[in-house]
Amino acid sequence: KFDLSSPLPAMAEVTKERIALVLCDMQPDLLGSLTNRKALVSAQKIILEAARKNNWLVVYSGLQFKPSYQGVSPKHKIYGALSKLNSKLGDNAVHWFMEGYAGSTISSELAPRKDERLIWRCQHIPQELSTYFGDEEVTKVYVTGGKASGAVQITCQVLMDQGMEIVVVKECVQDDDPDRLNAVLQHVLPIYGSVTTLAQVIDDVGGLDTFTVDSRDSFIDLMSGGNGLSGKTKKSFLYASDCGRRGHGTRYIELLLERGGAPWKMHPTQTWYEDFINGEFKCPLGKKVVDFCDEPDFSKVSMYLSGREFLDEKDKVLEFAGRFMPKTYCLENGKWIGEEGGPPGDDEEGAMIAPWFIKETDKNLGGAAIIIVSKPSEILKSVLKPQQRYVVQQHIRNPLLTDDGRKTHLKFYVLLICQEDGISWTLYTYKGALLSISPEPWSPMDLSHDTQITIHRHPVPPGETEGWKQHWEATYEKCKLGTTEVIEKAIRTGKLKGRPKKQFEVFSVDWMPDEHGNIWMFEFNMSPAVCQKEFDNPSNRDKRRDALMQHDKAMLQEALDIVMPWEGGGTNGKSTEGLWDLAGEFKTQK
Repeated sequence: KFDLSSPLPAMAEVTKERIALVLCDMQPDLLGSLTNRKALVSAQKIILEAARKNNWLVVYSGLQFKPSYQGVSPKHKIYGALSKLNSKLGDNAVHWFMEGYAGSTISSELAPRKDERLIWRCQHIPQELSTYFGDEEVTKVYVTGGKASGAVQITCQVLMDQGMEIVVVKECVQDDDPDRLNAVLQHVLPIYGSVTTLAQVIDDVGGLDTFTVDSRDSFIDLMSGGNGLSGKTKKSFLYASDCGRRGHGTRYIELLLERGGAPWKMHPTQTWYEDFINGEFKCPLGKKVVDFCDEPDFSKVSMYLSGREFLDEKDKVLEFAGRFMPKTYCLENGKWIGEEGGPPGDDEEGAMIAPWFIKETDKNLGGAAIIIVSKPSEILKSVLKPQQRYVVQQHIRNPLLTDDGRKTHLKFYVLLICQEDGISWTLYTYKGALLSISPEPWSPMDLSHDTQITIHRHPVPPGETEGWKQHWEATYEKCKLGTTEVIEKAIRTGKLKGRPKKQFEVFSVDWMPDEHGNIWMFEFNMSPAVCQKEFDNPSNRDKRRDALMQHDKAMLQEALDIVMPWEGGGTNGKSTEGLWDLAGEFKTQK
């Protein structure tokens, strides 16, 4: 039973959080001994802005001795040597951290404001700091400073004994020995409190957008490996961000960083937004537009074409590539759509002379995603996702085979560029196209993937491949002209559109010649499998993969040299274009 007449128990008093920032020994006499003084000062300026705009208590703690090191024992383990040397040479010669000399004052770049406290000490342990924070009822302290193994460490120890929450900000701490700095940050300071990043502090106080432009630029430069200098004092760099989108962005960035002429640097990323289905999307830190990025909205040069889906999706490309493609039927929600209607019946002439291929319109998942049947009546029964949209094609008659009877197609690479004006287009085709050859001799009756699907690229150039090289020159020219016609039509009809920035894309077209000299196009692949990351490790590569990696890297490098030219452009002493062959130039109306 409850006695409602009894008074309720008193609620525990909630302690109001009082946050302080302490900057230890930010004096020229100490800063001068640090290997990365500029980065430390830049980081301190940023955290000072965070503290000031959030009304934290800001305190400077510094080491400062009386003239002639009065009161310092010559036997002092740390400071005794200064006292001894001073007794021999005097104040004019030996005055490190001595009052009255400029080196002992707080650096002018970090000068305290009138309402900020400056607490000097003339001993190793900052007892005065501990007393002051106790009087101010401080509950949480961000500790920063010039020497992790000295004042920073002892400050954490002293304040921890007062029951305060200690947070050390990694970028805001330095030491005169980099190895010692890492050791203290990783193994010593976590004993007394937590070690966090400047990025986390910025997030905690509202995000980078709430800071001044100078602080934002400075932080971005720090995170890119620079000294945090902004404006006229910052060295001119070109910045690239890898936001983790599918495609060739990661590889392009690696190739840009390898350039010896222009100084490229990585620009860090942040979460842009989160999608329930697709997960997290990233953008450059500060949502800054960088020189190159795999997210078009944040890149000065876009690596994706606007309207690319009209090439990539197998039903949409029919509008301007239909004359080069086998007769194509479209299936949606289990019903045949479009002018062609459905395929012929099994008993109609030619219906069963060659196999039928069923492909999802918006997928390029390799041979495993292709369904093969022997006759039209099997098509609807074989569709696994009735609600999906499919294209259906019968195999071409009399494909051009290798001398030993195997089926091939050309993986024909394309570079398309649109300039900043949005109307000037340039098309290149790659003379280093590759054959894909099936592992088994071809037969129209054999429905196995090893016979019908040609997805594995042959590392030997087509013009050097025994049993097929005699067809190369004529086939290349036909594929070049056919590709140009299709791309130009996609541009003229407005399916491919310009942007208010340069855009480009490297993609591929699958062409198959027949015995009569015709060429047949099956699809575009806007993200062809080249330079796959899984094969970066040499132990994952065989001789074939080694050759393909060299081919792909040279192809992408030569494409970048055209799109983003530089003084060192061109590979292996070749011209900037390398094996890229100018195929067409077009202009459209805005």
